[in-house]
Formats: sequence, structure tokens, C-alpha cells
Amino acid sequence: MTTLEPARIAAADVERAVNGPGRRPSRLPRPWTIVTTGGMPGVMSLASRLCELGYRVPDFSVDVHEGVSCSSISCTVALTTDEQDAFADGVRRLPGVLSVEPF
Repeated sequence: MTTLEPARIAAADVERAVNGPGRRPSRLPRPWTIVTTGGMPGVMSLASRLCELGYRVPDFSVDVHEGVSCSSISCTVALTTDEQDAFADGVRRLPGVLSVEPF
């Protein structure tokens, strides 16, 4: 009796098969936690910058307290699997951002 094992398929091949040739990969809502400085002006600056960079942010909530050095942002950003690392690296380089972590 012969046993057949499924062939190993690379993730890129699966995504290409699902999306078809010439189609862009699907963007899914991905949750992030961003810690920033600068109080409310720092948060507003970051929110504006995300919009300027063209990211779709369907959910954005902020925890800002007077006299506390850091603010916490919880947001959902529509990204493909390949865009996640670039998003985190790009946001980390913005002024006042202390950390960017997937939720």
C-alpha cells in the first residue's frame, strides 16, 4: 500500500492561488498597541501621520492622562500579511513613538 503525503506549498503560492493573478492581497483588520509621548498633541500628530501615510484605521482609541509621560493608543489598521512588519518599523521611526506591538 502506498501512502501519499500532501505536497508542501509555500505561503506566497497559497496567497497567489487564493487572490488570483494580478489581484492585490486582501487587507485584514489587525490590532496594534502604540505607546507614545507628548500627551494629546503627540497622539493627534500620530493619528494625522497615519492618515497621511495612507493607512486605513477603522478603530482608534486613546488613553491619555494629565501628568503621565506616556499615552497608549489601541488601533486597528487594515494591512496585508506582508505589510505588518513595514507598518511597525515605519511607525517606530515617527517622533515620540516608544513602542509598536501587535495587540
